Amino acid sequence: MIEPAARVTDRPDRPTVVGIGGILVAVAVGVAIVTGPVGTAAATLGLGVAALVLVGPRIPTAFHVVLGCLLVGYLFLGRGFAYIGVGAAYIGEVAVALAVVATIVSLGRWRIGVTEGLLLVFMGWGAIRTIPYLGQYGPLALRDAVTWAYALVGIGVAATLTPRVLLAGVGLYRRIALPAVIWFPIAAVLTIVLGDSIPTAPGSPVSLVYFKAGDTGVHLAGIAAFVLVGLYGRGALQEAVLWIAWCASALLSAALNRGGMVAASTAVFALLFVRRLNHWLVLIAVGVVLLIGAWLVDPRVDLGLQRNVSFQQLVDNVTSIFVDRPNTSQQGTKEWRLEWWGSIANYTVDGPYFWTGKGYGINLADSDGFQVSADRSLRAPHSAHFEILARSGVPGLFLWIALHAAWAARMLTAAARARRAGRTWWLAVTAWLFVYWLAAMVNMSVDVYLGGPQGGIWFWAVFGAGMAVSRMINDGEPEPADAATGDSATESESGPLSAASI
Repeated sequence: MIEPAARVTDRPDRPTVVGIGGILVAVAVGVAIVTGPVGTAAATLGLGVAALVLVGPRIPTAFHVVLGCLLVGYLFLGRGFAYIGVGAAYIGEVAVALAVVATIVSLGRWRIGVTEGLLLVFMGWGAIRTIPYLGQYGPLALRDAVTWAYALVGIGVAATLTPRVLLAGVGLYRRIALPAVIWFPIAAVLTIVLGDSIPTAPGSPVSLVYFKAGDTGVHLAGIAAFVLVGLYGRGALQEAVLWIAWCASALLSAALNRGGMVAASTAVFALLFVRRLNHWLVLIAVGVVLLIGAWLVDPRVDLGLQRNVSFQQLVDNVTSIFVDRPNTSQQGTKEWRLEWWGSIANYTVDGPYFWTGKGYGINLADSDGFQVSADRSLRAPHSAHFEILARSGVPGLFLWIALHAAWAARMLTAAARARRAGRTWWLAVTAWLFVYWLAAMVNMSVDVYLGGPQGGIWFWAVFGAGMAVSRMINDGEPEPADAATGDSATESESGPLSAASI
């Protein structure tokens, strides 16, 4: 049965107030972290017990509200939003702390299958490769460990997500999709042109607006998939405006970053879930017209970087993936990555760190001899997969691969079941989450993505939502009553999702 929607009242215990309370609790924990480990442990234990006793069933609601706010903030402001916090504790810890407590409260609803079991084993191995280094590296070990520790957010989502909450999340995404694709080019110009002149959050070393082409490519893939599978439903005019803005953002990201270009292109995999091709034929037509126009005009925008924003730069980025282009910046970074990845394979697969890796805490760039930052801020290779291999050894990489193979198979199986049953809304949501996951996997293969909250929390939230959605489909959960008419019973402007359109 679908839980009825909570009644909206003016009582002070509504979800917004609960969410604010969760943020205040996290701030209190952050203050304790600054004071020392003993204060941290005492504050965390005390606040955890108090939350369980006083708030109880409201904790999952607080988790959903806070996580939704964080995901929107990360989408629009990126790394600049991630640095908001108190002392050494940032707002990402809010989601992690609430995820843990929400999971405890909701343990009765979380079932452990193959994917969940692999996730727990993967995290357990990550903990084994982190704990021995806490004394030597301290907070640095915890900082590196977020590669696997942010998965706690995914577990929290998997344990607490309901059809009603999922519907609300889809509705929120529907509202922010168009503003996001309009904002991305603006954020890029602000980041590149103004740079350090942009205000920062208190204590943050990063400007509040921080554009990263690779991360943007992931979100562009998610937005395109959202529209292609029929979840957007805002009308022809708004959809046309969205696609025009999307193409502009995609071209900008593609010209600046190869990873972002490939990540954005994974939106095409949404077509695997679509029966009628009218949506993507329109997209292809628009894309072809824009590409021909760009080729004829070849506009160039000099933003003061090594790479201009131009059609020729886009071509160079595409061809550099498949062929060597000597004496170019693309070739230089490509060779640097490949050399570092080869070094990691040598000392793990063919070397003394086969079983254990180097652990979480050591600066891999320094240890492996590939440091390129004057302040030694680079800590890991530009690939989450090779970082896991370097830090967790071959067993860690095996668990990582097995985990995602199981998740992908589970999602495709659930999608096939939803299609056979004619449950079009569930099929659309599954397709959207699958493309988001795939785009993130592509980007994290060539960039530092998983270790930052703006990428890691987004990724694990999608991963957890996929586990929950596949479980709901397999359980025969009916579609939310108002799923076909928009994001709430009061919003009916979004046309119904027909079986013919998916």
